[in-house]
Amino acid sequence: MTALLVVTGAVSLAVGLATARASAPVGPHEATWSTTLDSTVTLDLGPLGAASIDSPAGPLGVEVVLGEIPSGATQADVVDPSALGESLSSDAASYVGLVTHPELTVQRGLHALLHDGLRRAGVVEGVLLCLVAAAHMTLTRSRGGATRGLLAGSVGRQGYGRTDVAWGALLRRPPVVAATAALLAAVTVLLVPALRSAPVHGARLAALEGTPVAGATLSGRVADVVTAYGPRVTDFLETNEAFYSQAEASLRTAWAVSQETGGTVEVTAADGQVDVAQVRQRAAEAAEAEASAAADAGTASAGTETPGESPGVSATPTGTQAPTPGASPEAASTTAPVTGARAVPQRGAVTAVLSTDLHCNLDVIAFTGVLDEVSGADVHMDDGDLTMTGSDPEQLCVDALSQAVPSTVDKVATIGNHDSESTAARLRSQGWTVTDGTIQEVGGLRVLGQDDPERTTATGTTTRSGETAEEVGARLAATSCTGSGSDVVLIHQPATFGPLVSQGCAPLLLAGHVHAERGMTTSQGSGGEVSALVSGAGKGGTSLGAVTQDAYLHVLSFAEDGSLVAWRAVVLHPDASVTVGAWQAVPPGEPIPQPGAATTSTAGADQR
Repeated sequence: MTALLVVTGAVSLAVGLATARASAPVGPHEATWSTTLDSTVTLDLGPLGAASIDSPAGPLGVEVVLGEIPSGATQADVVDPSALGESLSSDAASYVGLVTHPELTVQRGLHALLHDGLRRAGVVEGVLLCLVAAAHMTLTRSRGGATRGLLAGSVGRQGYGRTDVAWGALLRRPPVVAATAALLAAVTVLLVPALRSAPVHGARLAALEGTPVAGATLSGRVADVVTAYGPRVTDFLETNEAFYSQAEASLRTAWAVSQETGGTVEVTAADGQVDVAQVRQRAAEAAEAEASAAADAGTASAGTETPGESPGVSATPTGTQAPTPGASPEAASTTAPVTGARAVPQRGAVTAVLSTDLHCNLDVIAFTGVLDEVSGADVHMDDGDLTMTGSDPEQLCVDALSQAVPSTVDKVATIGNHDSESTAARLRSQGWTVTDGTIQEVGGLRVLGQDDPERTTATGTTTRSGETAEEVGARLAATSCTGSGSDVVLIHQPATFGPLVSQGCAPLLLAGHVHAERGMTTSQGSGGEVSALVSGAGKGGTSLGAVTQDAYLHVLSFAEDGSLVAWRAVVLHPDASVTVGAWQAVPPGEPIPQPGAATTSTAGADQR
C-alpha cells in the first residue's frame, strides 16, 4: 500500500504541475499563467507580439498571456481626471517595477502556479485512489475458482495454460494493475495538451545585451519598441541601480558612524563616505555643551534651593525632567524620565522603524528594509499609502515590503487613502498586523489605529465607511482611554489627531499623508501629554526611480513600558547621500491650541 501511495502521489504531482494554470498580474495587467512542456518561458503580448526565453527548469516551461489593465471604476462612476492621472502614474510605476524588479512578478506567478498545481495533484490523487479501490473490489469478487485453483497449485489438474497462470499472477496484484492503467490514461489525457509547442518566431536583439534577458527572443511590435527604446531603458536601469547601491552604502556608513558617536549629532554620508574626524569633533563639542548646560542648571538650582535641601543639589532628581508647566496636580506629583540620545542606551528596549507614503517605489521599499537591518529594529510600522491605487496588481508592493523587512521583525501597518481592502488582506496573509480600531500588541507595544476614513481611486476621493477624520479620531480617542490604553496610535491622516490630543490618553500619535516632514510636537491633553509625529517624503520623494525630493524615514526607541525614549529621522536625499539624524528628546508639552488657532492639519499640504 505504501508503494502504491508513493507511485500515485508522484505521478499526481507531476500531472498537477504540468497542467497548472493560474492568474497573477504582470505589471499593471491581469495575466494568465500556465505551465507547458516546451522548455520555454513565453510572454504573449497579443497584437504587440511575443517574448520568449529558454526555461531554467528544463522541460517545464511557462506561458504568460497578458490581459487588460483593470479599472477601479464602474460604468455608473464618473472618472475624475486628476484621480485618473494618479492611476496612470500607478500603471507607469508598475511597468518600471516590472523592469527593475522582475523577480517579484516571477515569484508571485510561480507561487500561483504551484498552488494550482498542488490543487490539481490532490484531485488526480483522489480520483486514482478511488479507481484503485473500485478495481480491487471488482477483481476480488470476479476471480472465482480459477484464482483459488491457481493459488492451490492445481494448474495441471484443472487444465489451465500458461496464459491463465500469468493472468492469475496479475490478479494477485489488482491494485498495481488498476493504478498502472489509470495512471497511463490520466497522463495521456492530461499531458497531451501541454506537449503542444508552437514554433517560436522572432530574433534576439542587440539592445538587450548585458541585461538579465539578453537571451530572449522577441517578435512583433514589441521587438520594434525594444530596439528603439531598449538602450534608454538599459541606461535607466543602470542609473537606478547605481543610485540605490550608493544610497545603501551611505546609509550603512552613516549609521555605523552615528552609533560610534552615540547618536548625539547628525551624520551625513555621500558615496558611502563620512568625514569621521569632523563628526567626532562635533560630537565632542555637543558633549561639552551638554555638560556646561548641566553645570549651569545645577548652579541655578543651588541658588533657589528650598528649606531642607542640601546646597548644590537640584530640586529635580538626576535623570528626570521637571513637570510641564500647567500640568495637572497629579502630573506634577511625578517627574518624567529623561529622553534623548543619552537615554537610549539606558532605557531603550524596543526599536521601531516608521515608514509612510512609500507609494510602491520598490527601491525605496528595499532601502527601508536596510534601515530595519542596520538599526536592529524589533518592529516595523508602515503608516499607510504603501500603494498608488490599491489595485490587485499593486499587491506586488506589499510583497516587496514583506520581503524587505527582516523575518525576525514584527510588522504592523495601517491602511492609507490610496490603499484598499485587498491591500489589507495581502498584508495580513504575509504576517502583518493591520490596524482595525482595536488595541493590538505588536513587538511589546500596544498599537491602536484604523483604516483611513477616505478612499482615493480613479473616480476621485470618497469616504470609506461614512465617518469623517474627526469622527474616526474621536472613536480612537475613546478606545485609547479604556483598559491599559495604547502606547502608539498609527493612523494615516493627522486630521484625526484633534480628539486624541484633547483626551490625552494616547501618549504618541504617528501620521503621514501630507508628504512633508513636520517633526514632533507635544501638547497637554486632559489626560496627559500627547506627542505627535507627522512625516513622509516630499511629493517627488517616492517617484519612479531615484527620489527627486528628500524621503524621510524614522527610528523610534521605546522603553519597556512602551513610553517613547527618543526618535530620529533618516533622510534619503536626491543625490543618493543619506543623513542619519541625532537622537531627539521628546519635546516638552504645550497647551492645546484654542479653536481657530493653527493646528496640525492637512490643509494646504502637498498630498497625494
